[in-house]
Amino acid sequence: MVRPPWRSIPACTALVALGFVCLGCYLGWLEYAARVAERDSWQRLMSPTQADPGLTAPEVQPTSDAARVTVGIYLERIAKFEVPQSSWTAVLDIWFEWEGDRFDPAARLVAVDGSIGRLDTLREIHEGEHHFVCYAAEIQFTRVFGVTHFPLDDHLLLLGFENGEFDRRQLLFVPDTANSVSSSRVAVPGYRVTGLRAIEKPHSYKTSRGLPHAEPGLPATFSQARFGLELRRDGWGLFLKMFQALFVAVAIAVLPFFIRPTHVDPRFGLGVGALFAAVANAYLIISYVPQTGEFTLADMVNLVGIVTILITLVESTISLLIWQEWGRQDLSRRLDRAAFLAVLGGYVTANAAILLGAIG
Repeated sequence: MVRPPWRSIPACTALVALGFVCLGCYLGWLEYAARVAERDSWQRLMSPTQADPGLTAPEVQPTSDAARVTVGIYLERIAKFEVPQSSWTAVLDIWFEWEGDRFDPAARLVAVDGSIGRLDTLREIHEGEHHFVCYAAEIQFTRVFGVTHFPLDDHLLLLGFENGEFDRRQLLFVPDTANSVSSSRVAVPGYRVTGLRAIEKPHSYKTSRGLPHAEPGLPATFSQARFGLELRRDGWGLFLKMFQALFVAVAIAVLPFFIRPTHVDPRFGLGVGALFAAVANAYLIISYVPQTGEFTLADMVNLVGIVTILITLVESTISLLIWQEWGRQDLSRRLDRAAFLAVLGGYVTANAAILLGAIG
């Protein structure tokens, strides 16, 4: 009869612990790299001189006689914020101020990635060459939210406005940075509003849209007034609510290490029950995020939990084999004690590495 050497227990438990550490470090590195890329993307989106991610910087400059229109917003509230549906709705006041010819900058107003549902005139002032118009608007924006860090996710909500008739050589938007603010009523459950930033930057399309007399292959470039609202996840409340059941399930899964392996029902029943709880938690996560292929922070935490529960079931099987088939009760007990320390310690370490990577 082949019997395991005494030294196999420390070696195997050390290998399991190392596996947890490697898995946690790898997943934590993925979260950290995604966080760095997200911050770089936000910086590019809100930089007047840097091109948007994936695009080249357009060089279309306004002419000396281009109309310069000051534009600002007062964000009153966010009526809807739906991450799974990839949309959000803003209620705001938007105003335009300019000198020279009298025209309506809002007549061909385009909300980038949005649909203007309401645009009502609040106030008009026309004094000679000076013009001012203020509107009340409700706009539904489409936004594919990044959910890599969910449920510790942050978001940058962009409100971009262009004039669909005049390109950047003819009209230049000048953001009213002094007066563009968000109301104290702006609130999104689970998030904290950190501020509103305003810039102007050129926005190019891949085509001239068939505009007569345009150079072939020359993209149309418009002046875009861009306002960015940052949402930061407010605390760890959602994280704890989502995973408290999973953490309890993992704790239950390691309890059988203190039960004789010959007591098959509790020894394996607790682990199987914990596995079903982890699977149910995975289905809960799916309901919170869009149907994308992104592997979120929540998926990583759930994966580590499922792997941990699976390892406890495998260890129980080996411990039962040692106890009954090889008749080594003392070795079985040693394996259980060592496995308890390795699995529990490795589980905590892996989760800590993932969370450290997520918060950057």
